[in-house]
Amino acid sequence: MSGQDDPDYEPGNGRKFTFKEFSQDALEQLAIAKNFDKLYKLAERAPQHTLTYEKLKFNDEIYKTGESILINVKNFEFIATIKKIISIKSQKNDQELPLVIINLYCNKDKIASQYQEQKEYMGMSELFLTEEEHAILVDAIQSKVLVLSYEDYEQYEFKDAVYFTRAFYNTKSEEFLPEISKWPKVCYCKKPQNPDLPYVFCDMCNQWIHLKCEGLTEEQVQNIESFICTYCKGK
Repeated sequence: MSGQDDPDYEPGNGRKFTFKEFSQDALEQLAIAKNFDKLYKLAERAPQHTLTYEKLKFNDEIYKTGESILINVKNFEFIATIKKIISIKSQKNDQELPLVIINLYCNKDKIASQYQEQKEYMGMSELFLTEEEHAILVDAIQSKVLVLSYEDYEQYEFKDAVYFTRAFYNTKSEEFLPEISKWPKVCYCKKPQNPDLPYVFCDMCNQWIHLKCEGLTEEQVQNIESFICTYCKGK
């Protein structure tokens, strides 16, 4: 989240607010400054001012913690997962400010350049949950998003606007969890699975083989009734 870890916040008009001054005035000034990350950090240190919920209703849709959503912030769209739903109360009255705390996903375009070779085996619909945490207003939510495991995605019939995930990516340390070396492998090249790449099934080793590894085209494979891969032929 943006901002410093100290308990004071200066919204731009020269005045600072502390936890002792967590009033409606402070709440409004922070909201006007649109620094919801800082507001959430302030509220975390003053839990008596926050209410926590597991779900919310917005535009006749119910959203729950743990669900993935499409959000629009400053005309940019992001996919995120709902970590927490809170409402920050004022000390002076019953007015509240509802916020959704989210963790952002990233796609392979945001992965560090050191993984350039491995990106070939990351799908166009693949997302990686990150440690990037932010607070947003409820009205930034556009819709729900379906994010499946790799295994469920492979079995899912309708893949339009559907995503999959198989690892967490720390944007600060530039590390995956689990590591790429531990992702399920296919083919005799032992590279991670990618649903975007064309494969052919070997009837001897019962594995999906990359067409690229066999030097075949999709047109050539269409005319093959039974396929034995190069690795099995060499045994």
